[in-house]
Amino acid sequence: MRPTLATSRQFLAAAVVVVVVGYAVILEQRWDLTRIDWISLIVAVGALAYSYWLPDSERFIAEKVIERDELLSQLAVFVLFLAFYSITAGSDTNPFNAHVRQAVAFVHGHTYIDAPNYIEHAQMGPYSYQLHPPLPAILLMPFAAIWGLDTNQSYFSIVIGAIDVALAWRLLGRFRLTLNARKWLIVFFGAGTIIWHETVDGSSWAVSMTVAVLMTLLALDETFDQGRPAVVGIYAGIAALARYDLALVWPAYLALLLFWRRRTISELFWFIPGSALMIIGYTAFNFARYHSMFDLGVASYLYTTPEAGKPLFALRYFPNNFFTLFFMAPRIDTKFPYIYPTFGGQSILTTSPAFLLAFKASWRRLDVALVAAAALLAASPVLLYVGNGASQFGTRHFVHVFPFILVLMALGNRRMDQMSRVLIVASVCLIAWGIWCIRFYGLPA
Repeated sequence: MRPTLATSRQFLAAAVVVVVVGYAVILEQRWDLTRIDWISLIVAVGALAYSYWLPDSERFIAEKVIERDELLSQLAVFVLFLAFYSITAGSDTNPFNAHVRQAVAFVHGHTYIDAPNYIEHAQMGPYSYQLHPPLPAILLMPFAAIWGLDTNQSYFSIVIGAIDVALAWRLLGRFRLTLNARKWLIVFFGAGTIIWHETVDGSSWAVSMTVAVLMTLLALDETFDQGRPAVVGIYAGIAALARYDLALVWPAYLALLLFWRRRTISELFWFIPGSALMIIGYTAFNFARYHSMFDLGVASYLYTTPEAGKPLFALRYFPNNFFTLFFMAPRIDTKFPYIYPTFGGQSILTTSPAFLLAFKASWRRLDVALVAAAALLAASPVLLYVGNGASQFGTRHFVHVFPFILVLMALGNRRMDQMSRVLIVASVCLIAWGIWCIRFYGLPA
């Protein structure tokens, strides 16, 4: 049930194959190299050679050897998806780099940004402010300090996306899964969901999502590993600085720690510093920009759009968002390739049907019920939001919910049956089709 050296070698060999085969397409399309693909190839070859230098884990049962193989497998998964995302991203650099602009502003000691017209922003007098939470910009500050506005947000997105998948692999190791099931689930998470598209897209909205996924995976990993309330609180709090509605999940983390991990009430108080850190950061950021405790950016921006005058959240928006999430289908056309992603979004059932495997979990189990509640809490604001995401492949507003659904899938699929494998393969093919259509034919309006 645990990864061995052979597991890591398989992932690393796959990374080499991805880069080598990918170059055939890159050369044919005359794309420029991202250089991340070269880095991933070099690391993959080096790690592969290093794995053959290590003693074979099958000869040992020591805890340190098990830990070594687990860590090496996490590195191997990271390298594989670093190669996969860098190759499938092509040479594009997304111009919607609001996080880089915010990072540059932070480096220079202010919160307003240099925002061209194509960057969504709130205009307050002479100053422009970005619409996104600050965590991605904070992570970008070291790079912005060196390269300024030349910092490549797309490269950052590729690295974050690969880290997300490696952390998902680590999280899956906390459950009683066969190694085969764990492999199938990580392929689904990294290539069978729109996390693949958001990662290679690299836009400001996409980076917010992938960074939120990163911190949520860390919070869930700690919850299902040692379950230290202070550590869970820090990760959960920081996650909300990438996606504000993740603050609504805090009660679910507390319930998991209390009722499932059997932590005491006094121990749960250590969850507070992490959440307080988020609240203080959120409030300070808003006061610095809007002289208000609350983020007024999105509401201010919407006054310049057709949604002017509408409330940000209302029950009347639920039918449209629910339809987008579960029923919105691809667009049919008479021109090749005949079926296109819909501009306004596409349901998770027509992008990632393997999410249905979450329903295999036993809903009578306390941990399953609490994780399902966390997923519902994370999704609730989006279901009541004024917009469904628009100009998107899939349902980008729900990406931050994916880690919770992955946990449900892990809790219900200890072994991978034939139908589960079919659903995962179908999901990978559907995501690949969408990315291919968008890259070569664009996203039809």
